[in-house]
Order: sequence, then C-alpha cells, then structure tokens
Amino acid sequence: MHEPLLPDTTVRERGLLTQAGMDVRRPRASAFARARSAQGFTLIELLIVVALVAVMGGIAIGISGDMIKSAKGQSGAAQLAGFLKRHRELAISRRRNIEIWFTAPNLVRSVQRAVPDPPNPLGPSTVLETMYLEGRMEYRQFAGNADTPDAFGAGGAAGPIILGGAPPTVNPVMFTSEGSFTDANGDPINASVFIGVANQRNTSNAVTIIGTTATVRTWRFNGTPPSGWVQ
Repeated sequence: MHEPLLPDTTVRERGLLTQAGMDVRRPRASAFARARSAQGFTLIELLIVVALVAVMGGIAIGISGDMIKSAKGQSGAAQLAGFLKRHRELAISRRRNIEIWFTAPNLVRSVQRAVPDPPNPLGPSTVLETMYLEGRMEYRQFAGNADTPDAFGAGGAAGPIILGGAPPTVNPVMFTSEGSFTDANGDPINASVFIGVANQRNTSNAVTIIGTTATVRTWRFNGTPPSGWVQ
C-alpha cells in the first residue's frame, strides 16, 4: 500500500520542525565540547605523558651518541683511505714512486722519490702532503678486537700500524709507479692500519692495503661475528 501523498504545506512544516530540532541539539553539543575542553588534562594523564617523553628522550640520546661515535670513526677511515688512494693514483700518473710515512699518533705524510740519474747524485725527495687525522682520531688498536677479514694485521697483536706482517716493516713504504704497495726494497707487502678515539670502541675502524694491486679497503668494527668487522 502506498503512503498517501501529503500536501506541500505538510512537507514544509515537517522540514521546519526537523531543522528546529537540529538547531536545538547543535548548541547543546557545542556547549558540551566547550565544557570538556575547559576541564583540560588530569594530573595522571600529564604524568604519563611526561614519563613517556623522558623514556623516549633517554633512548634517543643513547642511540644518537653511539651513532655519532660510529660516524666519527668511519669519517676518519674515509679520510685516511682517501689520502692513500689519491697518492696511489698520483704514483701511477706521474710514473714516480711515492713514499707513505705513518707517524704516531695521527700523522701521515707522502713523499715523492727522486728519479735516479746515474752518474749524477740522487736529487732530494719532495714532500707532497702532510695530513693529520681529524676528530681526535689516532692510530689505535683496541684490546680484544680481532684482525680484519683481510688478516694483514698479525692478529691485531703487533700494534695499530702493520706494514708487511709480523714483525712489521718499518717506514718508509710506498706506492710504486706500476701500481703496487711495497717496502723500501720494492717487495710487495700487505698492510693494516687501525684507528680510533681513545676509550671509544665505537670509533674503531681499519684501513687495509693489498700489496700486489695497492687496493685500499676500509673496515668498521661493530662486534658482529665472526670477525666483528664489516666493510
């Protein structure tokens, strides 16, 4: 059965009544919202929020501190590796042997060897660059750290600068014009140089050099088994 059609006046009156009801409820809802807002937060709610902020802040400080130390170590390794790679390429491009001198606690120097010209006396060598490690980084091997996976560091027991294994070759070592890393006699040697900031194990990094190709690699110590080192 169909509902009888209502006169237009009845429809308009019904609409006016509905609108009037909505107008009455709207101020009530607004008044309730204002009253709830005026009450604010309870003391317990505020204490919970403060506690959560304190906990999250403490976690963030601990994480950021470790990350900063780790980043500092990686920056030092990148600085040293960049120095070595730069002079390897320079030795090849200039066709000259370039000595690398590591001096504790944090200095590295490059020296270009003079070209032999018999029977004339050998001319003086030329100092190319002297660099200090930044951010309090220095040549340092932390107790308990294993050798890098390259295993050039005599197990880490021979000190932070290992040039040619154990016992370590003394300075100078050099990049040759043929693209290798050798001792003073021209024999290829492998090398490991460990760096870090005193009392900050998170800064522990290493740079290794493969003698035959003079390939330079960087390593970061994070304690992950089996060696604790990652590239």
